[in-house]
Amino acid sequence: MNIKSLLLGSAAALVAVSGARAADAIVAAEPEPVEYVRVCDAFGTGFFYIPGTETCLRIHGYIRYDVRAGEAYERTSFTGDGTYRAHARASIRASTASETELGTLRTYSEFRFNWDTSATTGGYTTGTAPSLNFAWIQLGGLRVGKDETLFTTWTGYAGAVITDGTYGPFDTNLISYTYDGGAFRAGISLEQGDDSNSATAWGIDDYMPHVVAGVGYNAGMVDLSAVLGYDTRDDFGGVARGGWSGKVRADVTVNDQLSVFAMAMYGESTSGYTTWDRTNAAAGEESLSIIAGGSYRASDKLRFNIQGQWMESVAAENLSDGFQVAGNLNYTVVPGFVVTPELYYTDAGDAAGGQFGAMVRFQRSF
Repeated sequence: MNIKSLLLGSAAALVAVSGARAADAIVAAEPEPVEYVRVCDAFGTGFFYIPGTETCLRIHGYIRYDVRAGEAYERTSFTGDGTYRAHARASIRASTASETELGTLRTYSEFRFNWDTSATTGGYTTGTAPSLNFAWIQLGGLRVGKDETLFTTWTGYAGAVITDGTYGPFDTNLISYTYDGGAFRAGISLEQGDDSNSATAWGIDDYMPHVVAGVGYNAGMVDLSAVLGYDTRDDFGGVARGGWSGKVRADVTVNDQLSVFAMAMYGESTSGYTTWDRTNAAAGEESLSIIAGGSYRASDKLRFNIQGQWMESVAAENLSDGFQVAGNLNYTVVPGFVVTPELYYTDAGDAAGGQFGAMVRFQRSF
């Protein structure tokens, strides 16, 4: 056997062995395809599909910082002197939405974390108590969970000023249903109320919930809404509680720059829905308040807002008229960051006279 034959035989043997080993080789599996987050624009800006589902999710909220000064806002320092009030808040919100055979299924939750100068006279302490402001589920027009009362949300908040007067109430558990027929809308809500603050408590005292009903009509340039709330509480310890309260509101969009509104509120002073009168008046006494205001958009970045409120409250069997007015400039520094300076004046109609206040708000929304 010569050298050439030996080399050829060795090469053939190596090829055969390699082929045999190749037949037994482990082949790596193809990697699973990665499902990247997809934008969901069916429910508005910021939504995306939760991977592996048809549910759309949005994480949003804001960071806010307020500084307030003047007699209408100031707090008492340790030395007994007046000082400004500062307030910081982080709001974290989560919204979900998906389409079902019974309509759109939504959820909404909001947690707020506050760092605020205490209102306690003689103190200058701070607190960080978190709060759950919203936690509701909605299918079609049916909503259940923690929300703000339909008495407040049906007509919307007052104007675009920050210090919007004696308006409310707000927090409650509820079961509500809203019908939206385009131009015409209607809603009804069964509510628990809120007893977290003894000074403004309006929670139910038996198995009968508070009842709120509202109607509205949009005629294009003019939008009209009305709501009636019935506080089902009975007298407690000789103190009158419960009763009815109602509101009627008109919003007028004059043009793309100017909009105005007016709202009249009237109800029994003992009702938890009559928030502009907290005098613990006797049963049968009623109270009236009127709010009006407007907004003017000077440019894409600058908007001017003004609002005034007049109140007729019952105190010691005498009628006491009070009023307050606020105005601000809402300036968008860059998209998502707004600075709002505001001036405020209030007069309770008593011997204390009027009080001025000034504040500025910095807010980054996302």
